[in-house]
Amino acid sequence: MESNIPEPEMKSRSGISPIWILPIVALLVAGWIAYKSIVDAGIKVTIRFDNAQGIEKGKTRVIYRGMPIGLVTNLSISEDFKSTEVLVDFVKEAHEQLRKNTRFWMVAPKISLKGITGLETILKGNYITMLPGDGPEERHFVALAKPPASLSAEPGGLNIQLIADNLGSLSQGSEVYYKGIKAGEILDFSLNDQGKVIIDVHIDRKFAQRVKKSSRFYNVSGITFEAGLSGFKVSAEALSTLMMGGIGFFNPEHAKDIKKAANGDSFRLFKNIDFAEQEGKRITLLFDEAKGIYEKIQIRYKGVEIGRVFSVELNKEITGIQVTASIQKQYRSLLREGTQFWLVEPSLGLAGAKNLETIVTGTYITLRPGKGKPKRTFKGLGAPPTYLEPRKGLKIILIAERLGSIKANDPVYFRQIKVGEVTGYRLSKDATSAIISVDIENPYAPLVRTTSKFWNASGINIDFSLFKGAKVRTESMQSILEGGIAFATPGKVSATTEETKFNKAKGVVLEESKPKEANDGGQTPIAKQPSGKPVKNGAKFVLHNESKDEWLKWRPKIVLGK
Repeated sequence: MESNIPEPEMKSRSGISPIWILPIVALLVAGWIAYKSIVDAGIKVTIRFDNAQGIEKGKTRVIYRGMPIGLVTNLSISEDFKSTEVLVDFVKEAHEQLRKNTRFWMVAPKISLKGITGLETILKGNYITMLPGDGPEERHFVALAKPPASLSAEPGGLNIQLIADNLGSLSQGSEVYYKGIKAGEILDFSLNDQGKVIIDVHIDRKFAQRVKKSSRFYNVSGITFEAGLSGFKVSAEALSTLMMGGIGFFNPEHAKDIKKAANGDSFRLFKNIDFAEQEGKRITLLFDEAKGIYEKIQIRYKGVEIGRVFSVELNKEITGIQVTASIQKQYRSLLREGTQFWLVEPSLGLAGAKNLETIVTGTYITLRPGKGKPKRTFKGLGAPPTYLEPRKGLKIILIAERLGSIKANDPVYFRQIKVGEVTGYRLSKDATSAIISVDIENPYAPLVRTTSKFWNASGINIDFSLFKGAKVRTESMQSILEGGIAFATPGKVSATTEETKFNKAKGVVLEESKPKEANDGGQTPIAKQPSGKPVKNGAKFVLHNESKDEWLKWRPKIVLGK
């Protein structure tokens, strides 16, 4: 029986079988996931810390400007066991900030005299922060032990360096003041090759123009206390300087260099404002002993303070004292060969007191300028020089067997009135006499003639006789206590026919013959003219131990000079 079933017709179908749709979709999804994982993958960075205390794997974050940008994924100790390698996974957006000069450090709570920082870490835990830098991309960094110094510096300010012998109580964050107003702060500090402390300072923008090339910086840490008989002085720049220390600065009134300071300029940091104000030319004074000499003692000239002593110490040979001082720049012309320095201190004696103001104000060093070449090292005198200022009067020489009680600055009297002064003394070249230098004031120069007689007026002269009794002679109360010299000049009426001879070659007045007796009344009459001739500078006279009675009676008329 024939079947009516038709033969199947075989046809080929085009396209993808639906059965492959699912594998293809799965492949696409897997590819997308792989692509996203590659594109969105974080950036692996290694940061080396000296101490990883407070850093936890999977918890400690890297936060920049308050936003988390990384997470610590692993910690490991370095091969030398001296540091810790911290692996951080950063978000991909941070790749532009991860460059060679980028800096990292740990933020943790810190309590200091300036205040409390990092309080937010008490609740959130410690975290790592960063300061982006420039340079090529980098994936390995070394963390800072503390925040960078420039972090607190505002843009547009002035960055300078101060050089000091020691840091003292200053620290990072200590403030800088100008006229008591905060003008900046200390960013950082370090030591240079010479062992000096280098202090990096930032001056705020609004005060940057106040800093000149000639500005002077000084330490204002704590309280400065100075006391003396005249009172005491307490000074402090600001309350915060008592705890953290601080720096002040000012601009000298007479400074020549008033140009504005530039970034990177260096300045000296003085110990205090007194040293800063006295900055000038350094000099060295050599004294035999340090009695009355100490740090901060003033150096005065004509009553004006021109400098201060910085240090007092033994010299290298331990045979004397070496004093280091500073003279203000405007007075450096006084520092020349021949300049003499000595200590001024109170002096009490029978004749009175000198320099009593130093009991209240303290001793000080003064000077007498020289006229030689500039000099920086001087030998200090143990006593004031024989005369302080150049004399313009008549200069004469007295020759005595002994000096007696005569000393420099002793008065010279004429009729018990001071007309001159002893300016110095020395031995003669053959050591047989004392040579005494005397200056007679110009108005009284005409009183000195070739016939004048000079005698030592110190103390009291007493003549005693059984028949005539006792006779007491003295020039003045001051001469009794201090000593002095007196002189008299005869008139022509008292001169003999033999004129007084004056040895011009030696310049010494020779003894004259005995004058005529006085008239009735025991007093030589007033002579119209003095005998002898006026003398010039350098004239020499004999200094007698005492006066003769007739010398005290001489009364010539002599017109005084102007």
